[in-house]
Amino acid sequence: MNELTILSTTDVHGFLTAAGEKGGIDALSAVADQFHEPILIDNGDFFVGSPETTFFNTTQKISPLTDLANELGFDVMVPGNHDFDYGLPFLKRQVAAFKGKYLCANVLDMTDQLVFEPYTILERNSVKVGIIGVITSAMPQIADYEKIKNLKFMDVIETLKKWVPIVREQADLVIISYHGGIERNMIDGSPTQYDTGEDQAYRIIDEVPFIDGLICGHQHRQNAGILKETAFVQPGYRANVIGQLTFRFTDRLQERQAALIETENATAISLSDPTAFEQWLQTKVDLSHFEEYVARKVPGTFYALALKGATVADFLASFTPPYMLSTYHVSSEEIKAILKTQTISGIQLVDGQLVPQQSDYRITTNLKALFPAYRLETNYIFNVFDEYLALISQQEMK
Repeated sequence: MNELTILSTTDVHGFLTAAGEKGGIDALSAVADQFHEPILIDNGDFFVGSPETTFFNTTQKISPLTDLANELGFDVMVPGNHDFDYGLPFLKRQVAAFKGKYLCANVLDMTDQLVFEPYTILERNSVKVGIIGVITSAMPQIADYEKIKNLKFMDVIETLKKWVPIVREQADLVIISYHGGIERNMIDGSPTQYDTGEDQAYRIIDEVPFIDGLICGHQHRQNAGILKETAFVQPGYRANVIGQLTFRFTDRLQERQAALIETENATAISLSDPTAFEQWLQTKVDLSHFEEYVARKVPGTFYALALKGATVADFLASFTPPYMLSTYHVSSEEIKAILKTQTISGIQLVDGQLVPQQSDYRITTNLKALFPAYRLETNYIFNVFDEYLALISQQEMK
């Protein structure tokens, strides 16, 4: 019986170890050695997300993460939403230096041309494997407009309904690598969140026929199983697990399996000169435009922003991921109490009276401990650290 294995990572975010300093991306090679010629796929958000990647992305044309992807032997990569944080030219430079296939079937330019290849056909053990890459079509909801304004993110379901039949005619297996998450219980189909279109893994399997395997991610969660004869994996975050899809053939597909492999025994990797990295952490950041930047990200509120200093390290330490900014909806009496210890841009307390005088106020802040938890209105998973440094870096390069 022929056996074919696909190993996958997702949402590595440039971290070289998993959370807790155990496991991580370096484990992939040792895991791959346990299988005969596995196909290796990264499912997006590989290049952006850690302080070290910010150092790479603002100081070097080609990230050492690209070299690492080549060294690890990834056959296929797809983009995640944060891989666009430095703009398309940055991402295209990484793609040009990547030795495997970089796939995404639902990203078009303004002339309706595909930005990346939509699919590839790889052969292992006499089995032809068709792999289609797609990214969440909710990118306009979650990505910075300036970074994606010249791109069109097409509907994932309609895209796959177009490409899956084309690939099916050429391949024995059809695999989807989808940078999006799971929106329903994969056993009974009950909704697990509001349907915003950001996460559609269940719907992909439910509505698009002839898919043998699905890799998803985006939510930093771990899942694996079989739904409607489609094997699926969601391999966590920072390579704390590796997704494993295994298919067994005689003259036709006989068996499919989905599992997650723990990566506890990985060793730490160093991709940069520690001295250079430390020097970069101590460089000064122009923060004069930061409130203006936040106002564009979250318009229509007041702002209480406090940064611990003007160095890169201080800037980074000013935020608590994953929710780097939050909006609180507070009463006028609560604002009076807060103004005794914290400045809020646009609001003053003059002779005991608030200016401007309102019954309530919306405040966007990175100072979560300052506001009552019961007044939290919205958390934002914005990568403000990377986005702002990228903005400053691009201004300096002009």
